[in-house]
Amino acid sequence: MEPNNFKTKKRVLIGLFLVAAGILLFAFKMGAPLPAWIFTWPVALIAIGLLVCLKHNFNNPGGLILILIGSMNLIDHMYPGYRFHTFIAPVIIIVIGLIFIFRSGKYAKFRPNMHDDEVNNIYPSLSDRNNDNRNDDADYINSVSVFGGVKKNILSKNFRGGEITCFMGGAEFNLSQADIKSQVVLEVTQVFGGTKLIVPANWYIKTEAVTVFGGIEDKRPIQSGNINYEKTLILIGTTVFGGIDIRSY
Repeated sequence: MEPNNFKTKKRVLIGLFLVAAGILLFAFKMGAPLPAWIFTWPVALIAIGLLVCLKHNFNNPGGLILILIGSMNLIDHMYPGYRFHTFIAPVIIIVIGLIFIFRSGKYAKFRPNMHDDEVNNIYPSLSDRNNDNRNDDADYINSVSVFGGVKKNILSKNFRGGEITCFMGGAEFNLSQADIKSQVVLEVTQVFGGTKLIVPANWYIKTEAVTVFGGIEDKRPIQSGNINYEKTLILIGTTVFGGIDIRSY
């Protein structure tokens, strides 16, 4: 886990951010000569994006996307003649494409609440995989779906995580016959897409992912007494306008 002082600093920064926003709103309601655009929905979107970035040390694309959308709409509010909102869709698509390119294959880029030694123990390393003489590709998920869908059954008894990327597409992975020997990490990045995971009922699912206008739902039957915490699946990544559906048979 992160050192307590580092976690405390992040909470203090987020708290100061919220206090400042509340003071500004209070002053505006009391008649202070503040510009009205400060309290528009684009500024709120920028603020949410900043909070997401602060929480994840500016290493999460979800917050950056929110800041981008809010900024371009804010320019329209301040200077109506520029019509920047007409360029939002292509700019977002370009930014998402660049994110996918530069993040390709980097499992440990988003490292939720862990030291480097913990990351090395839990996150699969591409260099380790490339140097492994065994053909263990079946132990990993490495899926990209764009304007389409992916549906696979995973049968590995030594499942070691992987990456799922969806852009205006979907993915479904059936892990009900798979097994894990320790904690594994699955990174899910999706924009206008969805992922369905079918996992054994006794796995513990730990969620470290960021969702923006989306959600993560664990729809498995409640079996608190049968959960095996040694078999932990950690979900990381970013979901924008999408969702992750977790089920078991």
